[in-house]
Amino acid sequence: MNQYLLQAYQACPYKAWRLAQANEIPHENIRPASTKAKKLWQAAERCIQAVEPPPFHQNKHCPACAWRSDCRQQLEKRDCISLLGMPAGILSKYHKRGITTITQLSHLFRPRRRGRALPQASRYPYELKALAIREQKIYVLHRPELPVTAVSIFVDMEGLPEMNFIYLVSGIIVSEGKPDVPFSFWADTQQQEKSIFQQAAALFTQYPEAVIYHYGSYETKALKRWPFLAGIEKRMVNLLGYLRTHIFPPVYGNGLKEVGKYIGCSWTDPEASGLRSIEWRQAWEQMGDARWKRRLLQYNTEDVQALMHVKGWLNSLMETPMKRHTPYHFHTNPEFGEDFDRISKAAYFDYQRSRIYWRTSDAPAVKKSLSNRKEAHRVGRGSVAWQPGKPNEIRVAPFRACCPYCGHKKIYHSEKKRHFLTTDLRFTSKGIKQWVVEHQSGRGKCAKCFKNHNGEILKRVHFGDNLFAWAVNLYVNYHLSNEKISQLLEEQFGIWAGPLYFTQRKGKWFRQFRPEMDRLRDKVQQSPVIHIDETKIRLSKGTGYVWVLATTHTVIYRLTLTREADFLHGELKNYTGIIVSDFFPAYESLPVQQQKCLIHLIRDLNDDLFKNPFDNELKAMVIDFGKLLRPIIATIDQYGLKKRHLHKHVKDTDRFYRQHLETTPASELAIKYAKRLKKHWASCWTFLSHDGVPWNNNNAEAAIKAFAQHRRDINGLVTEKSLPEFLDMLSLAQTCRYRNISFLDVLRRKMTL
Repeated sequence: MNQYLLQAYQACPYKAWRLAQANEIPHENIRPASTKAKKLWQAAERCIQAVEPPPFHQNKHCPACAWRSDCRQQLEKRDCISLLGMPAGILSKYHKRGITTITQLSHLFRPRRRGRALPQASRYPYELKALAIREQKIYVLHRPELPVTAVSIFVDMEGLPEMNFIYLVSGIIVSEGKPDVPFSFWADTQQQEKSIFQQAAALFTQYPEAVIYHYGSYETKALKRWPFLAGIEKRMVNLLGYLRTHIFPPVYGNGLKEVGKYIGCSWTDPEASGLRSIEWRQAWEQMGDARWKRRLLQYNTEDVQALMHVKGWLNSLMETPMKRHTPYHFHTNPEFGEDFDRISKAAYFDYQRSRIYWRTSDAPAVKKSLSNRKEAHRVGRGSVAWQPGKPNEIRVAPFRACCPYCGHKKIYHSEKKRHFLTTDLRFTSKGIKQWVVEHQSGRGKCAKCFKNHNGEILKRVHFGDNLFAWAVNLYVNYHLSNEKISQLLEEQFGIWAGPLYFTQRKGKWFRQFRPEMDRLRDKVQQSPVIHIDETKIRLSKGTGYVWVLATTHTVIYRLTLTREADFLHGELKNYTGIIVSDFFPAYESLPVQQQKCLIHLIRDLNDDLFKNPFDNELKAMVIDFGKLLRPIIATIDQYGLKKRHLHKHVKDTDRFYRQHLETTPASELAIKYAKRLKKHWASCWTFLSHDGVPWNNNNAEAAIKAFAQHRRDINGLVTEKSLPEFLDMLSLAQTCRYRNISFLDVLRRKMTL
C-alpha cells in the first residue's frame, strides 16, 4: 500500500477509497513496524478493496480535500449531523443512540422551564442549533450585551499558520459622526512582522476607550506573542463567542463566511477562504505578482466589512422584541398543524369567557364578589389588625389565696376586671369553626408587700394553638405558602392574619416540639436498619445539603453546608445495625455494615443501555442481572424479607459473578459496570443474609421527595438559620405519615409520637 493512501485513510476513509477507485496512486508494499501500525494497515486495506464506499462524515480535513464540494452535497442531502461541526466523540454518542440526521437531533431540544437560570458556560447545544436549521429561525438563548462606546475598531489578520507568521493586520475604525477610517499593515518578510504589530499598537493607543472587535481566537493568540500589546487584549471582544453561547442562526457552522452570507454579506471571490489565502500568499512570494497581493487585501477588507455587519446584526437582536420558546405549546405539524393551533387557541380561559359564555342563554350572571362577607376592619398603625367580635367562651382567672411574692394571705381584690380576646379554631365532629375566647382577670394587691399580681395571666397571644396547628399542617404537609394560608383563613373562617404574622411566629411555635425530635433521633439510632439519602438546596447565601435518616416508622432530617458525611460518623458512632444507601462514595467511610440500593444500579444500567442500544456486552449483563434479581423479588413478595427464604439465592449471585465479573469484557461500559459491581458486590447482597433488610432505599427516597416538593417554592430564599426548624416539623410530619397517624392531631396534642 502507498504511504499517501495510508495518510488519506487516517484523514478520511472515504477519501482513501475514492483515490483507490480512481487508480491515481500506485500500490506499494509497506511493511508495518508495530502492532498498532499493522492494524491500521489491515483496516486501510479492507477499506480500499471494498466494493461499497465507507460511511463518511465532515471532519477537520474536509476544507483541504479535493472532493469537498461533492461530499458536502451528499452530506446535505443526507441531512447529516456532522455538518454541525461536532467532535468525533460527540458524533459517535449520537450515532449509538440512532440519531444521524439534523432533523432527528432537533427533536431532542427541550427548553428549560420558566424561572430556571440558563448557564452561559456549558456544553454547546447542538440540539438547539439543529432546531434553528429545521425551523429556519434564529434562536436566542441569552440576549447579547455588547459594550457601547463612541469608537469601535474592527480587526482581521492573515497569516501562515505553519510558519507562525502574521503578514497582514487590517481593519476599520468606526466613530460616531465621523467617516470610517480603514487601515492596513503589510509585512513582506517574517522579519517585518514585529514592525506591523508595533504600528497596530500605536494605532490602538490613539483610541484608548475603543473596543476592538474580532472573530475567533486567531487574533487574540497573535497579540499574546508581543509584550508591548499586553494591555490591548483586555479591550478585545470576540464576536464568535456570542454565536456559541447566545445566538443560534439557521446555518450549519459558525464561520464568518457562513454567518456573513446568511445576513447578506458577499465576497468578490466565491472560493475565498483561509486556505485559499495561504495559497495566494505563497503564489505572491514565488512570482512577486502584485495581483495576488491585491487579491489578499481585497479578501481581508471584505472580511472586516463582514465583521462589521455581524456586529450590527447582534446589536439589532439586542433591540428586537423576541418570542419566548416554551415547552407548553403545540408543535407545528405540516399536515394538521393549523387545525391544532386553532383548536388550542379556542381553549384558552380568556377566549371562552369573552367569546363563548356570553352567547349561552342560560349562563349564570358573573358575580362581582365571591363572598358577601363584610371585610375585616383595618385599624391604624400600632394597633392589632384583627379585632374579633363577640366571644364564644369566657374564662375567668380565680383570685389567689396568698401573695405569690411574700406568701401573705391578706389580699386586696379589685372589683373591676380586665379582659383579653384570643382568636382560635375549634375542631368538632362536624367541622372546624372560628372560636373566640375572652380571658378575664381581676388585679390583686398584697397588704404586706403592696405588690400587684394576676396581671401576667392576660399576657396571651392573639391567636390560639389550634389555629397555628391548622396553619402549620397546611404549610408543612400541603406546601402552601404563608400568603395562601392567610387567604384561606379569611375566606373559610373570617379571620384575618397577615402572612408576615405566620412568618415571624412559626419558628417560635416550632421550638415547643424539640422533645419529640429528641425522641425521634433516639429511635432512629436504635433501629436495626437505617435508610440514608441526601439532596441539594440553594440557600439565600450559599448552598446546603439536606440529609434524611429514615426507618420504616421514623424520619429525621439534617442540614449541612457541605456534602461531606463527617456528621454521620458522630451520629452512627456506636451503631451496630445496617444502613441502606446509594453508591455515593462518602458512605463508604462509615464503619457500619451496608446494603446498596439496587434500584439506583438498575436505573444507571437502564439509562446507559438506552443510550447505547448496540453494546452487546452491556446488554447481556443487564439482561442477566434482571434474570438474577427477578426471582429474588418474587421470593420477597411471597415470604417477605426473611433470611431463611432469601439465602437460597446466594448461589445465583455467585453464578452471575463468575459469568460477568471474573471475565474481562471489551466494551467500555461493560468494563465500567464490572468494576463497579466488583467494588460493591458484598454490599449489594447483604439483604440475602439478614432478616428485615430491604434491597432498595425507598424509605429515604420517599422522605427526600417530600422535601423536594417544598424546595420548589423556597429554593434560594431560605436561610441557614430558619431551615433546620422547618426540617424538624417535616420530620414530625413524615414520621406521622410512616406511622399512619394524623400530623394535625399531633400538632394539637391529641396524639403523641
